[in-house]
Amino acid sequence: MFRSIRWRLLATYLVVILLALSFLGVHLARDSESRYLEQVQTGLLAQGRLIAVHVRAAVASRNPQRTQAEFLGTQYPGNPSVLIVDRAQEVMVAYVRDPAASIEKPLRREGLSLALQGQESSGSTAVAGLPVVYAAVPIRSGDQIVGAAYLALPLVELADQLRHIRLFIGWTILGTLLWAALVSVLLAQRIAGPIQEMRTATMRMAAGQLTERVPARTADELGDLARSLNYMAAELERLDATRREFVADASHELRTPVANLAVAVEALRASVPASSAETTALLDAVEREVERLRTLVGNLLDLSSVESGRLQLHLVPTDIAQVTGQVVESFRARAARQRVSLEQRGPASGLSAHADPDRTAQVLSNLLDNALKFTPEGGRVIIGVSQQRSAIALRVEDTGPGIPADDLPHIFDRFFKTDRSRSGQKGAGLGLAIARGLVVAQGGEITVENRPEGGARFVVTIPA
Repeated sequence: MFRSIRWRLLATYLVVILLALSFLGVHLARDSESRYLEQVQTGLLAQGRLIAVHVRAAVASRNPQRTQAEFLGTQYPGNPSVLIVDRAQEVMVAYVRDPAASIEKPLRREGLSLALQGQESSGSTAVAGLPVVYAAVPIRSGDQIVGAAYLALPLVELADQLRHIRLFIGWTILGTLLWAALVSVLLAQRIAGPIQEMRTATMRMAAGQLTERVPARTADELGDLARSLNYMAAELERLDATRREFVADASHELRTPVANLAVAVEALRASVPASSAETTALLDAVEREVERLRTLVGNLLDLSSVESGRLQLHLVPTDIAQVTGQVVESFRARAARQRVSLEQRGPASGLSAHADPDRTAQVLSNLLDNALKFTPEGGRVIIGVSQQRSAIALRVEDTGPGIPADDLPHIFDRFFKTDRSRSGQKGAGLGLAIARGLVVAQGGEITVENRPEGGARFVVTIPA
């Protein structure tokens, strides 16, 4: 999955965003908790000052009952634990929220001694192993400090508020991450989408579809690259058209001289005495070369017609099995000379398809010629025809060493000749290219593979 640039971009965006949000979330959580605790401490100090004002006269008189009455007679915001002591740290009021909690003597409360010295203090500490937020406020009567008020709020009661803060920040980070993921997907698609289109288009161009073009949707570097690819494709298409026209024109121009050469050879043969063995052998060699030229010119004309789309097909209901039998019979004499067994499998008739019988015979002839060319003496060439769902399948197999794996993707390319050393036969590398063009023109498909037991297998499928 991560081979795709789209997923790599998306993963990069998400990792960067996740790290940034995680850092921001931790910072916000700690900052929010710190500010919240600071607000609690400020609130406790405010309550302590309010308590100090109400009970200062009672504390100055060192009357615990009056001090408790003054304290309980006034309502204070919040519900902290409160200790009110006089200057000698005698407890005047002990409003402890936990009834089981005991007040130790002497009192050991952080900040209480500072309050008795006239300084307010607040913070967090531990009381009997319990974390608390505290505030200590001096109680003044005139210019004298007569006592102190100590307020404490256990942190366990603040945990719900702190948990709410963390939960809020967590959900905020998650929501932001989801939105960031959506935006990242769109950005990755915007960058990787054109690259994927260009990749697909270049693969089609490499497969020969030179009319393929890439839509240039942007004015940035990706748009410039798409326009450059389109320009390259247009130039390749122009060069390919020029090549096809040259091949077609050259083939047409060569056809007449080749025919004249054939006529000249026949005339020479008629005028030379039959007893001249050397001259007869020379004429035979010239005639073979003329025939090779005639075959090459014919193949070039066929290839030009197939590639240019000017191929004329006569599609009629055709008995593929019967056509196969006729082609096989025409190759039996050659197979016998090469001492190669030629086997036909499947029905002799009754497999009909909408095809061009002559072009289908030409395809099968090219495949059989190729198979016999590369099958060693004593080998076998097997031709099978069968019905496969809605198609007729033709198989041509040989028992040679097969085709090198590196050559298989290029075996149907024009002028490609495999480097198999099993045959010394010569050829122009056009037969298989013409065969593929003729099959595709009839709506069929041709494939090639190596047989597990050795040899090559060509399969032609034609719609039934």
